[in-house]
Amino acid sequence: MRYFINFDKTVNQFVPHYLGGRKLILFLQSILVPLQQLNKEFSEWAKEKRIEASMTSQIFKLEWFLNRRFSKYFVNPVEKITIANAVRDGLPLYRQIANVPLSDNPALVKQTAHTVKDPVLYKVSERRDESSYSFIVNSPAINTSSISESEYIAQIQYWVDRYRTAGKTYKIKIN
Repeated sequence: MRYFINFDKTVNQFVPHYLGGRKLILFLQSILVPLQQLNKEFSEWAKEKRIEASMTSQIFKLEWFLNRRFSKYFVNPVEKITIANAVRDGLPLYRQIANVPLSDNPALVKQTAHTVKDPVLYKVSERRDESSYSFIVNSPAINTSSISESEYIAQIQYWVDRYRTAGKTYKIKIN
């Protein structure tokens, strides 16, 4: 790693040969243990910041990042977070101007998301909740003893909001 310092080797290099001795070197190395811990923490922090800086909104990178950060909360660590494109509605059957009453054909429903004059009609099986989102973040079941579901969702929302493309909407689903 870029910021790793080998303190044992450094102590051996800085102690003059005429003051050497096993006990003195071990004593000086033991004094530097807090610095070793601090260096280890800084190296981990630098590694995390480097990963965050290289992140993009590409699906495979975002999935990898979320799995790396949140796999410790999963009930089954083999399962992974996946990101899927939302399923779009099928082709419209006809416009409401066609004067076909809904009571004659109960398989049709109005599309409520659009506010146009002539709402498009779809089959009931084609209308999904996911169609109003750009992508869906599917998460495996989490261990609620280590983190609450609301905290987990808030953390995922923070990271997805940070790296998603502007204007894209999403939904988080926990299996």
